[in-house]
Amino acid sequence: MPTQASPRQANHQIEFLLSVADVLLLDDAGNQLASATLKSHNMTQSVDTTEIRGGQSNDVLATIKNNKTIEVTIEDVQQQRDFIAMMLGAEIQKGATVDAYVLPQGLIVKDGAVQLPQTPKSTEDVVYTKADGTVVTTSEISSMADGDIVFCSGYAYEAQAEKMAIASDKFAGSFKMVLDEQVFNEDMQVVARKQTVFHKVIPNDSFTLDGSAERAEKTISYTFTVALEQGQQDLGYVIYINEAN
Repeated sequence: MPTQASPRQANHQIEFLLSVADVLLLDDAGNQLASATLKSHNMTQSVDTTEIRGGQSNDVLATIKNNKTIEVTIEDVQQQRDFIAMMLGAEIQKGATVDAYVLPQGLIVKDGAVQLPQTPKSTEDVVYTKADGTVVTTSEISSMADGDIVFCSGYAYEAQAEKMAIASDKFAGSFKMVLDEQVFNEDMQVVARKQTVFHKVIPNDSFTLDGSAERAEKTISYTFTVALEQGQQDLGYVIYINEAN
């Protein structure tokens, strides 16, 4: 009687996916977005299924399947400016002249004056107060002792910065997506790379940026819906690239 092969013998090698993927996004203009700092990635597929039943027992005779939807969510520990611009449907304008703002803060009097952190666009916008809320003028500050605290109001100043315009009618475009993962064997050696390639993904324009008083790891998640690219017969493909021995 022939010996039945075990799953290990039949497959020759046991393989594991033990880590997170790196991601590459490419648009039609050749621009690239990439991250090797993902915290997690997730791919989900949903299919609408309609059962066809019949007979005296009303058994399932067949199923009709349609409306396949694939979504990919990546969670990144890095706050990348180009990814945020992507979600805003914006371009990053480098060296833009913008109105920036100094927030209200306390200043220490020295030699009868206080040093503002930035030059205000209009000195009339700056209001000085004492701790009790009493408004003081610059001439009154000149008679105050060194070390006294004066509070200044918030004010605008001119700065050179990278700017992303938030427009109500601009949305994220589409990309080709590549997810690259390491494949391990049972000895924890990398034996291959698995690449999942989607010809077209459309970002979900909804996202959340959180902040908290505690300084800790913060992540941002991006969700993409896989779409059919014009001229393609499939949504994408999966390949395994074996590592050289």
